[in-house]
Amino acid sequence: MTSIMERIADAEKQADAILEEANRTARERVTQAKNDAEEALASADESERRQTADALLRAREEGERIAAQVTAKARSETDAMHESAVRNVEDAVASLMERIEAAI
Repeated sequence: MTSIMERIADAEKQADAILEEANRTARERVTQAKNDAEEALASADESERRQTADALLRAREEGERIAAQVTAKARSETDAMHESAVRNVEDAVASLMERIEAAI
């Protein structure tokens, strides 16, 4: 038969083993949680970089589209002003010619 002292010693050994196993498991879980958090952070950073790059590309494309519209409008207005100026010069020349002819 085992004595009470032996049983107590065995129980203490089992308690120590359980405590060591719990500590080891806790350390492993903490390490895994840190690794998981670092991976999640890296993934989030990559996702943010992709989203930022996509937003920058969309903004650049929108800017180019708006610039093309503004340029086309300015070109159209410039062409219209040029045509008007040409007509005004022709009208002014005709008016001057009439005055000259009337004065002669």
